[in-house]
Amino acid sequence: MAIVMSVLGPIPTSELGMILPHEHLFTDLRGPGPWDYSSIDLGHVVRRLAPLLEEIKAQGVTALVEATPPCVGRHLPALEAVAKATGLPIVAATGAYRDPFLPQAMRELPPEALTEMMLKELTEGIGNSRVRAGLIKLGASDEGLTPAEERLLRAAAQASLRTGAAIASHTTTGFAALRQAQILEEEGLDLARFVWVHAHCEPDVELHVQLARRGVYVEYDAIGSPDWPDPSFIRLLERLWDAGCGSRILLSQDAGWYQPGDPEAPIRGYGYLAGSFVPALRSAGFDESAISTMTVENPQQAFALEG
Repeated sequence: MAIVMSVLGPIPTSELGMILPHEHLFTDLRGPGPWDYSSIDLGHVVRRLAPLLEEIKAQGVTALVEATPPCVGRHLPALEAVAKATGLPIVAATGAYRDPFLPQAMRELPPEALTEMMLKELTEGIGNSRVRAGLIKLGASDEGLTPAEERLLRAAAQASLRTGAAIASHTTTGFAALRQAQILEEEGLDLARFVWVHAHCEPDVELHVQLARRGVYVEYDAIGSPDWPDPSFIRLLERLWDAGCGSRILLSQDAGWYQPGDPEAPIRGYGYLAGSFVPALRSAGFDESAISTMTVENPQQAFALEG
């Protein structure tokens, strides 16, 4: 049985509808720390985030992938508290972020130990909990993969081979995405387990098509951002759809988030995709089947695990 692993436990994909594949609830970009979150007021986190999640539940969103890995503020107690308060399944990530955010201890681990770290969080639980991660999140530097990022990617490939977990990578350039695809294939991984995060940042759409045809999920995840107007995304989607790559598209907003260093900072909500962009897709000529493919079936398959 195919499931999505959330902090509330496994959920059969057959019970899910629309999924947001790349959002942030609790994220800390101050650097690798270590930061102490033991004094965080979880009630305050819930009060700030719960209304935003209730909004998207009312729109038909049935799960949210929290794309914050260790090193940049992944805080399981906050994710659990918000998920329990709202009843919305939240998928937590294992892995690591880009090189500048890696703590020294992680830099010193050999690839086998990195794989085991990810495997434990995917199959046993995060920390001392029994709450399992549901995907592997990584990153690539804008200038290309550093040695540390390549070592993490190869370790993640081995963890994915043993669990089926998707690998989603913050990758803003096509040449880095191509290199990541090459490495994953060298490790024996089917590229259908790779999500190219922030693919819209690469201006050469033919690279999007090329990687999608090889099986990669191409994720456009700045929907609703003032820097990326809807027509720019609709043009990208039309190109991929016309190329026969509709089954490789993921849509999200990269929105949020609660900042532990500034708990009253504004939080960008998660409702634009369902509330505004989906109607724009209809107006652009995408039918209900195509919209369902991009917002329901594709994320279900991208993050599916065997239960």
